Amino acid sequence: MKDFARVIFNPAKVKRDLAAFGRLLQSKKSLAEKQHILPFFRKRKHLSSFIGTFTPNIGPATEIAYEFPFFGDFAADLLVGNRERGEFCVVEFEDGRSDSIFTKVGTKSTKEWSRRFDHGFSQLVDWFYSLDDLKKSNRFAKDFGRGPVRFFGLLIIGRTAGLSESNRVRLKWRTEKVLVDSHAIDYMTFDDLHEFLNRRVSYYPEASVFE
Repeated sequence: MKDFARVIFNPAKVKRDLAAFGRLLQSKKSLAEKQHILPFFRKRKHLSSFIGTFTPNIGPATEIAYEFPFFGDFAADLLVGNRERGEFCVVEFEDGRSDSIFTKVGTKSTKEWSRRFDHGFSQLVDWFYSLDDLKKSNRFAKDFGRGPVRFFGLLIIGRTAGLSESNRVRLKWRTEKVLVDSHAIDYMTFDDLHEFLNRRVSYYPEASVFE
């Protein structure tokens, strides 16, 4: 069992980490999950916790955990949340390559969902299965608190340059229409994540001090 680490929002460190994230994206067209992505975020807990602003009520996460074990072989790359608000986001990182989401198969004109994407989605399905199995246990109450707890899934994968407009529409449709046990799962590229977090940090007045 792994405990959450507490994080206090520090806009200066978030902006520093965002700048480093931008440099990483500019320096490499392709990002490998184990070689580049996981080591980068594990070293930057403030940027990792700020991913919590993607969900409605977490904001800059107050609790984070890397490689959070749910049950058996199931572990989340990153889990961020706000225990007081009863909301958590399970994050799965996959490779950041141009074909990580859609891939061309044979002579078909329409690209298919990649094996990498299906793997990441299946990971989220297994995590939500484990959470449902654990929700009446003492361990669940210890980790997430008692009372209603809301979970979101976020799959971060691929690069924006690899997506056509029609495939972005397919990705958006899947986000809006496909739920797992009533849990919403969202998908975004690493470029979209960087853009989103840069925009989001500007919403916090205290961040403007560090311009």
